[in-house]
Amino acid sequence: MGQEQTENKELTIEQAFSRIDEITKALEDPQTSLEDSFALYQEGSRLLQAANQKIDMVQKQVQILQHTSTQPEMTTLDDSEWVE
Repeated sequence: MGQEQTENKELTIEQAFSRIDEITKALEDPQTSLEDSFALYQEGSRLLQAANQKIDMVQKQVQILQHTSTQPEMTTLDDSEWVE
């Protein structure tokens, strides 16, 4: 499970949503077993969470850039200062 989460975080947002689309189609397939459906649902939930975290981080970076462009004396944070 830990390795799967690491792999999910390494995916781009586009790749995560592409995989979520595949998962959705598999969940809609009546041939998918209950056990497989549950595993797919869990994977999709993790992918969605990872994608949301990436989107939130980009939004924070945009806000900082907007703020620093209006107040040039401010400095941006480097990656080590981000709190997830």
